[in-house]
Amino acid sequence: MENRDNLLGVLQTIYRWRKTIRNVCILALAISIGLSLLLDNFYQATTIFYPASPRLANPELMFGNTGQVTDYYGSDRDLDRLSEIAVSKELEDFMVQQFKLYAHYGIDSASKQGPFKVRQVFRGLYNVQKNKNDAIELNMEDTDPRLAAEMANAARRKIDAIAQRLIKESQGTLLKAFEGNINRKKAELELLGDSLRRTQAQYGIYAPTAQGEQLSEQLTKAESEIARNKAKLEVLEPDTRIPRDTIAYIRANLKAYERQRQQLMNTASGAGSDNMTIKRFNEGSPQIAVLQDLHFQSRKQLSYDLERYNQILATYNTDIPAVLVVETAEVPLVKSRPKRSIIVLASLVGAFLFAVFAALVADSYKDIRWNEIKGTA
Repeated sequence: MENRDNLLGVLQTIYRWRKTIRNVCILALAISIGLSLLLDNFYQATTIFYPASPRLANPELMFGNTGQVTDYYGSDRDLDRLSEIAVSKELEDFMVQQFKLYAHYGIDSASKQGPFKVRQVFRGLYNVQKNKNDAIELNMEDTDPRLAAEMANAARRKIDAIAQRLIKESQGTLLKAFEGNINRKKAELELLGDSLRRTQAQYGIYAPTAQGEQLSEQLTKAESEIARNKAKLEVLEPDTRIPRDTIAYIRANLKAYERQRQQLMNTASGAGSDNMTIKRFNEGSPQIAVLQDLHFQSRKQLSYDLERYNQILATYNTDIPAVLVVETAEVPLVKSRPKRSIIVLASLVGAFLFAVFAALVADSYKDIRWNEIKGTA
């Protein structure tokens, strides 16, 4: 077996080509050191936050109208929702405009591919991920450490603002629905009030309970007085010793109470009569009772809707954060990249392996007569 077919042959080949391999490694070392020194230093700022529970914006929880325990931290779905907001086009456009990234990244904003390029560069420096503690970790890299921290905090605040806006849009839709319902119920309540007032004026019934008791008392008293006066006449009228003016007085009282009873029981007195009769009362009181009940229920429901509306409005006007900040981004003191030592070592190892491979190939095919192969071809 030839030496080049075993490890000893490989070592011999490397030894023969040692100067060339050395020169290639030195050249690669010099080039890698030069290129790594030309690379800009990037600094990474990090902010960490948790999603807040959207139930914090629930009026029932805010005003203590429920027995449920308040959960301040959001669920996995809320975490995914914030992660989607963090990589949305709206956030990217905000960052580009807020920090003038076209000029900062040296991209022509008037070019056709300018928006694509600036977003591509931004995405390469911006990263949002869920860490091992199920918190959102937002990283922002830049050559300016102070700007990196400002951009990271601004991105987190924008995520919070977008999430709050989405919740407030839902609350705004609910408020509009309540406003329409309240206006409709106010109109219905006004119509019921008008109907109630007209019916009360038509039948003269404004206090059904008191007026009913009064009519009952008057009818009972009239019946009682009629019976009493009739009994007096039966006893006193045959007696000649009783003065006639006394008998006349009793007859007058009897007629008065009979007339009062007739007026109370008068079935000819319909609606619109000035005198209150039992028939009139019985005709009007059920209608008024129904209208009063409808008016009461309508007022009760309107009061509930107004209270609910005011609670939602108070929640809508309250600044409830959508994120719970664990750590704000601070100005980084140490660069995150490039790792120049790793670049240099990787280049050196790569150059060495390439040179060795080239030397082995060259040594393996050194005995081939290329001129003869060309002549045969």
